[in-house]
Amino acid sequence: MLPLRLLSFLFPIRIWRGEGRWGPLEIRWEEGRLVLNGPRSNQSFGSLRQVWRGALRDLLPRSDPPASMLMLGFGTGSAAWVLRKEHGLGCPILGVEADPLMVELAHAYFNAGNLPDLRIVEQDALTFVATEPAAFELVLVDLFHDLDLAPGVEDADFIRKLAARTAPQGLLLFNTVVHDAESRRRSEQVGAALRHWFGPVAEHRYEGLNLVFEARSPKSND
Repeated sequence: MLPLRLLSFLFPIRIWRGEGRWGPLEIRWEEGRLVLNGPRSNQSFGSLRQVWRGALRDLLPRSDPPASMLMLGFGTGSAAWVLRKEHGLGCPILGVEADPLMVELAHAYFNAGNLPDLRIVEQDALTFVATEPAAFELVLVDLFHDLDLAPGVEDADFIRKLAARTAPQGLLLFNTVVHDAESRRRSEQVGAALRHWFGPVAEHRYEGLNLVFEARSPKSND
């Protein structure tokens, strides 16, 4: 019998199903690789990896790599794998993930333990940015409940605190999904708040629905 990985080039094969903090999750073999899906969206290693692969390819500085990195919404680590394996980024990575099941799956199915210099904190991102004193040269924001932004991440207060967690002249990439009128409104609110606290902000479209905001922290966060 063919291995599941090979059979998945013919049709997806589910190997695990469970209930995450914000709804059902399942792990499937799809086209030769494991992916994690929610009811309406890919959560890791499918189209989401392609979003971060494109954004980091286009926007991550080649000549001046960051010395520290924060990932809000670690999931099961697809962006971290892109940074380590495709970009050779060697700086410490701090991942923040509010769903303990996601962290468990990251280790059990997606080999997060093989990523060097990675620390994962199980905490809500809004609480983290309000209490963490450090600032980071690269910040990735990927905070969703399935297909929609997590509550509160478009609020000006969260963006203000996020700016304080971004080092002077650091790069912040904020992923949003625009799939209906309400998600468009919330995405636009993210963009407006980023422009207020960061200055010039660029918008980049990936995988059809994803709109990634690129923001640079000013020389001083005072």
